[in-house]
Amino acid sequence: MPSNNTSHRDYLSAFEEFLQTGENSKLASFLQGSHPESFLSVYRNGFIRASISALECNFPTLVTLWGEEYFSQIAAAYVNAAPPASATLIGYGFENNPDAPSLSFIEFLQGNAADLIKQYPYVPDICRLDQAWLQALNANGQDFLSLEKVQELIAQGEDLGELPITLNDSAHIVTLEFDLFELWGQLRFGELPDDQAIQLNAHNNAVIFWQREMQVQAKPLSDIEWIFMQNLRQSASMDVASNAALAVDEDFDISTLFAELLNAHLLK
Repeated sequence: MPSNNTSHRDYLSAFEEFLQTGENSKLASFLQGSHPESFLSVYRNGFIRASISALECNFPTLVTLWGEEYFSQIAAAYVNAAPPASATLIGYGFENNPDAPSLSFIEFLQGNAADLIKQYPYVPDICRLDQAWLQALNANGQDFLSLEKVQELIAQGEDLGELPITLNDSAHIVTLEFDLFELWGQLRFGELPDDQAIQLNAHNNAVIFWQREMQVQAKPLSDIEWIFMQNLRQSASMDVASNAALAVDEDFDISTLFAELLNAHLLK
């Protein structure tokens, strides 16, 4: 075993490389023949199994769609191509995750399983919905703008259009290529009949996920709602978001949408 801090760091680095890649040449120099390769394989196999289990938890709807055995085969290939780079496996395989490998699970499927994606072209959308659900669950949904606070601001003469208002931290908007939100819910929560054929239409649409009272909420968005919420998130300005929506539909009822967002605890 290493005898000083420098060699200890080298040992940990070599062990991490072995877990992630299976390459044990660097690690062997520290073991000095004290353990056979079969002993090391216990750690390597445990690492792979834990990574696959994390993917099963992160993309449960895909497990339901493909079955656990087939999903595990695809997941194992992903683990070999893009092993976890963080101590936490929450979010492993997600898109745009700073703690995850540069190659997301969706990117892996699109680049290495083209035939599979051709057969299931809606799989990336399913992955994105699963990701948004878990991100909303793990986010802070307690910091929201209440009706009482709005009434207080109005009583003080504040112009809500000039105040920095945006979506709360738990809100995640997912843009989809297929109209499959209902199917996703049926698959995820076990409500899809075994004999029901899956027929989907390609149609750009959006869904918002957020957390309210420790429960994940979700709602499909109309095109105009999507425009309003995207602009609200980017600008933190009710005026900017309202003007963007009204530029598309001058009859759009901003007041009704604001009331809905307020009651849903979606603003902060």
